[in-house]
Amino acid sequence: MTPERILEVRQYLLALGQELDEYINSNPETQDACDILYELNMAKRDISTVYDSFSTSVGQLIADGKNIQLNNGGVIEKKSSYERRAWQHKDLASVVAQKLVRMSVDIDTGEIIKSPEEIAMQVLDYVQPSYWRVKELSSLGINVDNYCETGVLKTSIIVRKGDANDK
Repeated sequence: MTPERILEVRQYLLALGQELDEYINSNPETQDACDILYELNMAKRDISTVYDSFSTSVGQLIADGKNIQLNNGGVIEKKSSYERRAWQHKDLASVVAQKLVRMSVDIDTGEIIKSPEEIAMQVLDYVQPSYWRVKELSSLGINVDNYCETGVLKTSIIVRKGDANDK
C-alpha cells in the first residue's frame, strides 16, 4: 500500500463528485436521485469503517502522547481520553457554581467580590456548550440571531439503512 493508491481513490472521488453535479443538473427523477444518494451514503459508511479500522491500527504503532511530523507538513497526533457519557449536567453545574461562589469571597473581609453575572460568565471557563437551545431561548424572548453569525439555511437529509443488504 502506498500513499499514491489513496491519492488515486481521492481523485476518483473528486471525479465522481463532478459526475454527480452533472447528473443532478440534468433534472433527474427524484426516485433515481434518491437511489444514488442511498448508495453514496453506503459508500460513505464503508469509507468511514475502513478509516476507523486503519486509524486504530496506526494508533497502535504510535506511542501515547507522541506526534508524528509528516513530510507534507501535516502532523499525526495520538491522544487518549476516556469516553464519558451520561453526564449529570445539573449536579456538576451546581458543584461548579458553589465553588465559584466560594472563590468569589474575599477571605480577609468576607466581601463578595464578583457579581452573580460574573460568576455565571465564569462557568464558561469550565464548560463549552456545543449549541444553544434556540427554542428555549426564544421562549425567554431572546433572538439568538443577535448573538451569532447566521449562515445559509442548511437542510439535512437522513439516509436510513432499512432492510437492504450491504453490497
